[in-house]
Amino acid sequence: MRRRALLATAAAVSTASLAGCPTPPWGEIPERIDGAEVTFRREHTGEFDPDEPDPNEAAVLLRAVDAEPPRVTVRGRLLDGSRDCYRVDLVESDLDADRLLLRLTTEDDPDWDGGPCSDIGQTHPYEVAITFVEASVPERVAVRHGDETVVDEQV
Repeated sequence: MRRRALLATAAAVSTASLAGCPTPPWGEIPERIDGAEVTFRREHTGEFDPDEPDPNEAAVLLRAVDAEPPRVTVRGRLLDGSRDCYRVDLVESDLDADRLLLRLTTEDDPDWDGGPCSDIGQTHPYEVAITFVEASVPERVAVRHGDETVVDEQV
């Protein structure tokens, strides 16, 4: 019952400039995996307050399992190359009765048409919302940035 969902592209929503810097193409990619709806955003829709003070890479799990339909949200930030030329991507989502696994990474932004990119590491915000429409809420949620596990919590 495992399914791997590759979510590598986003629709450009805005190309407005902010303080002289181009704004990356924020967008949402809705996807379904095994009876759940997954919405990936390259931004936060609410507050992000990691447990550790100012970690470079962090994620938090927000639960709304009593809602109708039940849902969980992961908000985080991933450290990698410059904000202008890189973007965070959800590259794997896997759901079974025991665990929901989300794996995120950064990659060169194929929509970037500006000048050369700096190699200065910056944090890339993201949010993944999972709504359990037909599927049951799993026992655990694991979030990986590349191969590093940043969240592994019981729901």
